[in-house]
Amino acid sequence: MKNKKTIFSIILLLCLPFLAQAVTIDFANPISNTGTATQFFQNIITGILNIIAYLGVLFIVIAGVVYLIASSTGNEALVGTAKKIWTGSLIGIALGLAGPVFLKQIKKIVLNEGEMPTKIGSALTLTQIVSNTLEFLLSIIGILAIISLVINSMIYLFSSGNPNQAEKAKKNISLSIFGFIIAGSSLILVRLIVWFIENPM
Repeated sequence: MKNKKTIFSIILLLCLPFLAQAVTIDFANPISNTGTATQFFQNIITGILNIIAYLGVLFIVIAGVVYLIASSTGNEALVGTAKKIWTGSLIGIALGLAGPVFLKQIKKIVLNEGEMPTKIGSALTLTQIVSNTLEFLLSIIGILAIISLVINSMIYLFSSGNPNQAEKAKKNISLSIFGFIIAGSSLILVRLIVWFIENPM
C-alpha cells in the first residue's frame, strides 16, 4: 500500500509543472477604467482579493501534495504541516470571498450612497457614520448568533447517548438566543438614539 502511495506521489509531482503551464490566469489592470478615486481604490482592492483567492486554491493543491507525501512516508510532522497549509488556505479563500462584501459594507458606512461626496452638504455626518458602523457590527453579531443557534441545535439533535455533549449544546443554544436578543435590542436602541439626536425637540 505504501509503495502505491509513493508511486502516485512521484507521478503527481512530475505532472505538476505541466499542470502549471496549462493554467493561465488573466488579471485586469486596476488602474484602467478609473474615473473616480473610489473606483481606483475599489479596483486595487478587488485585484488584491483575486490574488488572495488564487493563492488560496494553489496552496490547497500544495497541501494535498504534501499530505500525500507525508502519508506515504509516514512522517507525522509533515502531516501536521499539510493540515496547517490547508487550514491557512481555507482562511485565505474565505477572506478573499468575504472581502467584496465587507468592502461594500464599508462604502455604505462611510460614503453617501457608495460614492465620494462632491459637496460638503452631501457628506455623511459623524452621527450617521457611527450609527452605520454600530448597525453593521450588531448585524454581524445577530448573524453569528443565528449560525451558532443552528449549529448547536444540530449538535443537540445528534448527541443521543452523550449527556455531556447535549448539556453543552443546550448551554450554547441559550447563549445564542441571548446574543440574538441583545443584538436586536441594541440595534433598536441605536436607531432610537440617532433619531433623537437628528430630531431634537
